[in-house]
Amino acid sequence: MKKLLVKTPKTLKEFVAENLKISKNRAKEIIDSKNVFVNSKRIWIASHQLKSGDVVEIISIDSNYSETKNLEVVYEDEYIIAVNKPPFVISDREENSLEFKLRKKYKDSKIKAIHRLDMETSGVILFAKNYDVFQEFKKLWEDKSVRKTYLAISHNEADFQIKTINTELDGKEAVSTVKLVKKANGFSYFEVYIYTGRKHQIRRHLASIRHPVVGDKIYGPKKIEIGFLKNIKRHMLHAYKLEFVHPFTKNKIMIKADIPADFKNVLHYLK
Repeated sequence: MKKLLVKTPKTLKEFVAENLKISKNRAKEIIDSKNVFVNSKRIWIASHQLKSGDVVEIISIDSNYSETKNLEVVYEDEYIIAVNKPPFVISDREENSLEFKLRKKYKDSKIKAIHRLDMETSGVILFAKNYDVFQEFKKLWEDKSVRKTYLAISHNEADFQIKTINTELDGKEAVSTVKLVKKANGFSYFEVYIYTGRKHQIRRHLASIRHPVVGDKIYGPKKIEIGFLKNIKRHMLHAYKLEFVHPFTKNKIMIKADIPADFKNVLHYLK
């Protein structure tokens, strides 16, 4: 992390470009990534006007985050493949997505993502081996027949053991059940079960009960004083487990994905 003092007023984009010796376009990309702080507040407006005496902190992004050299397949049968998605990898459709990498690995262009995870979210994601399988598994999601368990590290210590949040998002039903695993040092570690799949559902629901996810650049606290928290590159949300009845074999399936190193590091730091 670079910590820089502003000596003369200028825009944030100009300041970042000058101090990192990069183009203004590249500076804007860094600011857009929401990894720049001004006086401990996360700022992502390139035209933000800096004043003399302001302190700018620029969080470095590890480029290795976006690469997945070894796909971690956590389950496979003749119908589906389940992968433990690393953070900062896109689920599907783009060239560097998991879908693309699986098609390349298996030399099969029919492989298709059944559902998606946000780019920063790690954890279990399912892929169908052909379109017919995709259609059958999509029905499980549409019928809400998949039990989805996430792990989240959140700000503030919870005063409950279990809570169901039934708050509409974007005018649609959204239900999450939050179970406390542990709390310490001003933070909480939760298991979250979701019965619907609205955009950013867990992050928005947890923020609504004053437990925003650590590292959340959109719904998290605007001001962060602790240096360790500023250096967290992504929101601490992990898709830990999927449970369902297999539509072809009729077997009960439970697929788990181990938490990645960055998630473990935050847990360790927060004790």
